[in-house]
Amino acid sequence: MKSKHFLQSACMLFLLLGFQFSFASYSGGNVMGRVTDPDTKAPAGGVTVVLECLGNQMMVTTNDSGYYYASNLPAGIYTVTAAYMSNHSVVTGVKVGDDDQKTVDIELNTGIDVLDVPITVYREPLIDPYKVTTATIPRSEFTKEAITRVADITAQQAGVVDINGVFYVRGAREGSLVYYIDGGKVMAASESIPLCGLDTYEIYTGFIPPKYGDTAGGVVVLETRNYFTASH
Repeated sequence: MKSKHFLQSACMLFLLLGFQFSFASYSGGNVMGRVTDPDTKAPAGGVTVVLECLGNQMMVTTNDSGYYYASNLPAGIYTVTAAYMSNHSVVTGVKVGDDDQKTVDIELNTGIDVLDVPITVYREPLIDPYKVTTATIPRSEFTKEAITRVADITAQQAGVVDINGVFYVRGAREGSLVYYIDGGKVMAASESIPLCGLDTYEIYTGFIPPKYGDTAGGVVVLETRNYFTASH
């Protein structure tokens, strides 16, 4: 009887925490790439790159090696435009989701001649190198399994080894698996968190987005149920 009341209390606390931190959670994706001259294949430094979605824009500039990086982009479908003097090059249909890392390389003529604006439709790569070591499991999936704790999900993931209740990710040392709950880093181990208050489980065992990149092992991102999701 006591254990039942304890579990109910834990679930209620988890839901309250999810409601409290849901508005402060990390969100947004990242787009990076390189701008080069199609004729000389040389990097194009000082090029303005504009990422636009539904009227919202983010502007970045390439470095001397032609690379640019745009972070914390709200989820959506973007048009990426590279501009240098009077020349432009456009890539359309770049779909960016939360925590996505997309690479969009652009060819741009940096000569002084005014050219027609080339427009390219973005194609998703057959194999996304940033997603092959990422697993996202929604509540509709893990509630069908005979498991009760977050640790039970983690133990099933590729690249994770469970030794006496301690998880090691791809050979990294003990303690290198860190947890984020609704965008906030949890210092204590979270393997025993009950699943009753969990909405989404996500684990990174290879590529780690920069906003979580303070570990050499892996990252578990937990989104709790809140007022808006508890009824589903």
